This record gives sequence, C-alpha cells and structure tokens, in this order.
Amino acid sequence: MTRRKLLGVAAGAAAASVLAPHVARAAFPSEPITVIVPYAPGTTDQLVRILGQQMEKILGKPVVVETKPGAGGTVGATLVAKNAKPDGHTLLFAVTSVLSVAPHENKLPYGFADLRGVAQITSGPNMVGANPNAPFKDLRSLVAYAKANPEKVVYGSAGTGSSTHLAGEAFARAAGIKMTHIPFQGVTPSVTAAVGGTVQLVFGFAQAIWPQVEGKRLLAIAQFGEKRAKVIPDVPTFREGGVNFAMPPRVGFLAPAKTPDDVVERIAAAAKEAIGAPDFVAFAERALAEVDYVGPAEFQRGLAEEDRTFSTLLREIGLAK
Repeated sequence: MTRRKLLGVAAGAAAASVLAPHVARAAFPSEPITVIVPYAPGTTDQLVRILGQQMEKILGKPVVVETKPGAGGTVGATLVAKNAKPDGHTLLFAVTSVLSVAPHENKLPYGFADLRGVAQITSGPNMVGANPNAPFKDLRSLVAYAKANPEKVVYGSAGTGSSTHLAGEAFARAAGIKMTHIPFQGVTPSVTAAVGGTVQLVFGFAQAIWPQVEGKRLLAIAQFGEKRAKVIPDVPTFREGGVNFAMPPRVGFLAPAKTPDDVVERIAAAAKEAIGAPDFVAFAERALAEVDYVGPAEFQRGLAEEDRTFSTLLREIGLAK
C-alpha cells in the first residue's frame, strides 16, 4: 500500500472514531427505557406509569416501570447509581432525599456524585397539620406558644432521620423554637397520632394530611413550598405566617452521573412535553401532587443546595454517619 493510501486509511479511521460516539448518542433511545421506582407500589409508580405512556409516544420506545422498594428508597437508588449503564436507558424516579439525605445518614454503596438530575416533575406539597385541641390554631400562634413553652410542642414524623423529621427540625431552627419529636413507623401512623392527640403536630405529605383537614380532624397550619400549591391553595406557606422557611419535597428523574448531556436533555424534553397530557394532569391533581417541571441544569443546582443543607442539618442534630 502506498504512503498516500495509508494516510487516507488512517485519516478515515480517525474521523470514524470521532464521529462514532455522536452517531451512537443521536440514536437514543435504541432500546426500551427502564424507570426504577424505589418504593412499594402506590401513587408514585402509578404517576410515572402514566407519564411513561406519554413519553413512549415522544421517544418512540417503550418506557417500562419497575418498583424496587427497600431501605427508604436506597435499594432502587443503588441499582441505578452503581449497576446501570450511563446511557439513559435506565433511570431512577424518586424523591430527591434518596440522594441529598440518605448518603449522609448511612454508609451506602452510592453517594451524591453517583447520580445526576434529569428533570424534576413534582414538588410536594408537604404540610403541617395540628390537632384541633392544641393551644394554637395557626402558624403565628404556634410559634408564639412554642417560644413561651420550649419543648412542650410535640410533633410526629415518619421516623427518625426521615424527610418529615428533618423538615420539623429545619422549621424549628428557622422559627427559633424548640419542639419535642416523636418518631413513628411511617407517615400514616404519625397522622393517626395527631388526630388522636398523642402528638400536637404532624409533618408529612398532603396526600396523608389533607383528607384529615377536610374531615375537620386536623387543622392546616402551613405548607412547605415557596408559594401556595395549586392543589391546596387555601393553606398558607411558612413565609406567609412569618417564618422564612421553605422545603418542598421534590420528585423527579435521576440518571447515572456519566450519562451524556444530550441524552439527559432529550429525556428531560420528553418529560416536559408529557406532563401536559390531560390524563397525567388529572391523576396528579387527584393525588395532590403539584406538577412543577424543572430542567436538568436548574434541577442539578437544586440538588447540590439540598445536599449542603441536609449535610449541615444532620451534623447539627447528631444523625450524620
């Protein structure tokens, strides 16, 4: 082979090596997309199944939802963070606390750097409910009573170190008060305890607390968002009640950290389009889930801020690993 031909072959091979990755990424998705929901079957996986049906139409490949519950969501998160190929074909759909809280509390196979934000889909809402016989009826009177009676306000949560427990601790610091915490084995038992008067306050998901408010068994004290959620528009935010505090739980798609940017952008764009589907909007409203899309870059910045906030809080209350 002549020198000129050799140079031509080499140049062609070099060009192919440069172009091949771009060609491969442009073909995404090349197979079904699996979405891991790290919780027991319920509202979350139903929500993502409806969303996935719409995303299938946009992406042209099936979206398969699998529930992998265990250890507060960390079993499913580990599967995606450590075992999945970073090509966009395996995603996690979860509350962001699996990434910003759990690795600080326990020794886990994954850490914050192992996953990246793809798209936020909902943001809560979480809220605070109070027993009607408590010596306060709204946020301002709660704070005033707690300041005059340190540690006499008793609140329940889904368990020590849970997102609802941390929300209570963060609120107390923002309000400059001290409360007494009683952990329960889940949100439902903590709500039941508030209705029965075992605790005066309960921090938790609107899905669990709001029906008790509608039934006049609990009072709605405040919600956690930056602004009032459309699904519970009559409940004031903490800031409206005079406490500079907001901590809405956020739910969305996460992917292995090395997933290419263009793949992440395509998934996010499909999700953004899919959330406008009438059946998805209707289900979200029935489930009291506030649809609140946030794209990859902003979502990732929010995750980093959450990570810093919770790592500091967990150290302060002695729950950091």
